[in-house]
Amino acid sequence: MFQADKSLITAKIESVYGTDPTPAGATDSLIVKGEPAFEILGSPRSREVAMPTFGRLKGVNVGDGMKIAFTTELKHSGTNETPSRYGPLFGACNMTEAITGGTSVAYTPNSTMGGASSSITIWFYIGGVLHKINGARGTFKLNMKAGEICTVDWEFTGLYADNAADIGMATPTHEAVAPIKCSQLGFTYASWGGVIEELMLDIGNTVSPQKDANSANNGIGQYFISNRESKGSMNPEAVALGTLNPWNIWDQTTAANIALDITASAGNDFAIAVTGANIEIPKYGNRENVLTWELGFNINPTIAAGNNEIVITFK
Repeated sequence: MFQADKSLITAKIESVYGTDPTPAGATDSLIVKGEPAFEILGSPRSREVAMPTFGRLKGVNVGDGMKIAFTTELKHSGTNETPSRYGPLFGACNMTEAITGGTSVAYTPNSTMGGASSSITIWFYIGGVLHKINGARGTFKLNMKAGEICTVDWEFTGLYADNAADIGMATPTHEAVAPIKCSQLGFTYASWGGVIEELMLDIGNTVSPQKDANSANNGIGQYFISNRESKGSMNPEAVALGTLNPWNIWDQTTAANIALDITASAGNDFAIAVTGANIEIPKYGNRENVLTWELGFNINPTIAAGNNEIVITFK
């Protein structure tokens, strides 16, 4: 019998798209919360053959891709200018990594399509089986809730391959840095420091297949990020409208910036800058009998600069 919750994920940046760089347990393993969700993308292709009887011939099964979703803790490496093992994941979500010596590692969105953008290989061990996902690109969502561990939901899609194998699980060596707790958030919205319980930020990448009849991967040349529509949500306590009027902000389509700066420990702090949050129609909520506003919002880049919807800086 195989243990259902026995799993491990390793991930590594590819130097050539779709070419396995062999992620290792000792250097590339990730701390994953709960059980990853893995699936094969594919379907039977109908043959539509004329038959002299009722019924039809069985279609041909074609694998279109492989998808995996999992959740990790949000944390840094423990050294200001050293990227953590989650760096390759951000890179494969079209986030450009910038290292400032002795100070920080920042991730900024880019709009690169196709082979010039980063991709990763993921090795997913479950029970006694290993699946390898090459050429993976994806999207992520940041989750911050008061008093809880900050987390990141990841979803990656890569090339299909019939490569499942019986293999012993790799021996992981994890980074020893503690996860970041959601406290001392330093939250501001339009320079207003409201009381919030939860903040969610979704980079909102669209991952699409490049159809290529020359490809050996069942007609798919690569998976690439074809668009980005970032969004989020927050639930501040309601205040007097003279302090903040979300209905007026919505009615006037007023864009506002969101900022936060968490101080956890040296080499494990982070800041997030959100540009151009446009709230949706405000709704009322109730938290411990305290009136709240439930505010969803779209995140729009500035016209001149762009690529600035969600900028994450670890320090």
